[in-house]
Amino acid sequence: MSEQPREIHEPVPEREETLKEYHPAMFANHPFSYIGLAILLVGGAIGSIAFLVMGNPGAALGCFVAFLFGAISFGWWKLNVHFKVLSVTEKRTLYRQGILSKRTNEVQHDDVRNIQMDQSFFQRILGVGDLAVSSSGQDDMEIEIKGIESAQEIVDLIRRYQ
Repeated sequence: MSEQPREIHEPVPEREETLKEYHPAMFANHPFSYIGLAILLVGGAIGSIAFLVMGNPGAALGCFVAFLFGAISFGWWKLNVHFKVLSVTEKRTLYRQGILSKRTNEVQHDDVRNIQMDQSFFQRILGVGDLAVSSSGQDDMEIEIKGIESAQEIVDLIRRYQ
């Protein structure tokens, strides 16, 4: 007689709830770049229409190229920011980044040794900061993210679940 394979009954791990997700700020992190791109978008669109109406297709084309450059740059920037996510769960903090290739760092809240939050005067006014988290098993910072909104809120959340 052949033996039936035995099923191994291991406890299913608890699901951890994501408490909050954060992305780097666009405007507050780089306000001058944001304003510059907005000027390229609005100025390029208005300029291309105005020069086209005035009968100057060369200048209209130049303004349209400026608009196109602004749109592509803004879209790429927005996509990059969207694919940088700091997630705080009940048990760990995860940082995922990357559009085509992915990179993930995580630190268990039980293992957190150091949390650094840096805010320049300008960052404090705009409500962003730079955040770094390390665990007891590493010498350097495992999670580093610049220009994240509500940096102090993130520190408090991690400390609460530590």
